[in-house]
Amino acid sequence: MYGLTHDEKYRAWAELWGSRFLGQESQENHDAGFLYFYSSALGYDLTKEEPLRASALRAAERLEQLYNPKTHLIASWALNGDDTIVDTMMNLELLWWVSRQTGDPKWREIGKSHALRTAKWFIRPDGSIIQSVHYNSGDNRQEFHLHGGSPRDTELTLSNRAAQGDWVFAHTHQGFGADTTWSRGTGWAIYGFSVAYAETREPSLLEGAERAADYALENLPEDGVPWYDFCDEGVHFRNRDSSAGGIIAGGLLLLSTLTDEKQRGARYREAGERMVQSLIDRYLTPVGDGDRTPPGVLRHGSSIRPNDSMLIYGQYYLLEDLLWIEQHQR
Repeated sequence: MYGLTHDEKYRAWAELWGSRFLGQESQENHDAGFLYFYSSALGYDLTKEEPLRASALRAAERLEQLYNPKTHLIASWALNGDDTIVDTMMNLELLWWVSRQTGDPKWREIGKSHALRTAKWFIRPDGSIIQSVHYNSGDNRQEFHLHGGSPRDTELTLSNRAAQGDWVFAHTHQGFGADTTWSRGTGWAIYGFSVAYAETREPSLLEGAERAADYALENLPEDGVPWYDFCDEGVHFRNRDSSAGGIIAGGLLLLSTLTDEKQRGARYREAGERMVQSLIDRYLTPVGDGDRTPPGVLRHGSSIRPNDSMLIYGQYYLLEDLLWIEQHQR
């Protein structure tokens, strides 16, 4: 918002919140990319404050520490971790930003390597998305920690005969079931692969973005805002995820400018705009005469299954979608 308006109140708020993260880069998990791209990297672009640039570089170094050359993936939770989640695709923008800043191609190569392996391992034949893949990180471990929030965090012991760096098993932990398709993960994939293709021009990344986008469009409900899991469809838990809608819409809008097929691009653009309009009409407060929530809050996000809440990333990506549409008038 500061970049758009140059209103000093937005800069003050951004600097206040960003200051809480400075110096914590080495303690973060894979979301160091999220935290420091949107605060330190974009902050430096706008202000040229050197401490912000240094913070972004330290965050990239953290992602490098988490990167495993045997698996070609950034481990999501800890050094020498045994799993990566599809969300990590959204953390790669920081690496490409740092590569441009420093002129060092190693950051670009880490990001590209991670994206290519994710495209190979996380997309099912029908275009649906796996959330988490566990692998032999190099020590032939037999015990794996399954993330997912209480009460689903658990330790799994199994016979691991995979070669070092190879896939062991996969599961979805924020969706309905282990083999289902979590809608926000689909959004991370569409958006993340689109950005990765824009940065690298690797054809398999464009194909991955298109396959995930086509799956989403074929399975969205009538109003264009997904259930929290594509395989639930409101039968078991009647929870939409407006945050997934905002992220998928943003991915579709970006992808509409990247695909080589004019008709496909028009379809993605139209679908993205329709989703944004639906979020505004049906999910943005006030949503009824009795709604006393301040205007402009995005309702009905689903954080951990099943859940109905207001999520800051839904709020953020809806705003980003609206700014994108404004800046890309037909």
